[in-house]
Amino acid sequence: MAEGHERTITVNVISTFLLALLLLPKLKATSKKFNIQPRLVIVSSEVHGWTKFPEWKKPHIFDALDDKEKTNHEERYQTSKLLEVLTIRQIAPKLEDSGVILNYLNPGLCRSALGREGNFILKIMYFIRLPRTTEVGSRTLVASASAGHESHGRYMSDAKVNDNALAPFPRSSDGKKASEKVWAELSAILESIQPGVTSNL
Repeated sequence: MAEGHERTITVNVISTFLLALLLLPKLKATSKKFNIQPRLVIVSSEVHGWTKFPEWKKPHIFDALDDKEKTNHEERYQTSKLLEVLTIRQIAPKLEDSGVILNYLNPGLCRSALGREGNFILKIMYFIRLPRTTEVGSRTLVASASAGHESHGRYMSDAKVNDNALAPFPRSSDGKKASEKVWAELSAILESIQPGVTSNL
């Protein structure tokens, strides 16, 4: 646990969107002052499609994710990345006319310290050199940070806007329901940390 929630969820979801929302007033002001479109880029992952995410059907998603007895911690990283995708699909429309471009991306599996706590399969993949170098993975970050309005609210993979690379769940009717539910709960958590922060949207 970290700051009241399971560590991966705190780091990858709650803290990520808290920081994003705290940055928005400055990004919007910069847009108006200099007549530019600042970018807000969230690093997601293709593994968002590798989780079953049964917690979305529970009465309280984040409580279910915090339950160490009933939740699947083997899928925790993947679930955190799906939560990012579902959240962005809710907040991007709210930023449509803000002057800020929000997109999210998949850098691909890269050889980095991120895998230091990885499982046996990940270690084999590293050993046989399947992952990209971090330099190759970073190309999509750079592409996302320089992409135009056509990338707003959209997923980028291999340095291109490609919503077809999203897993089926986020694009489904159930995914839409899950997305709305995730954002309702996450926004309440963010408000409890920093009252008024969601009004930055």
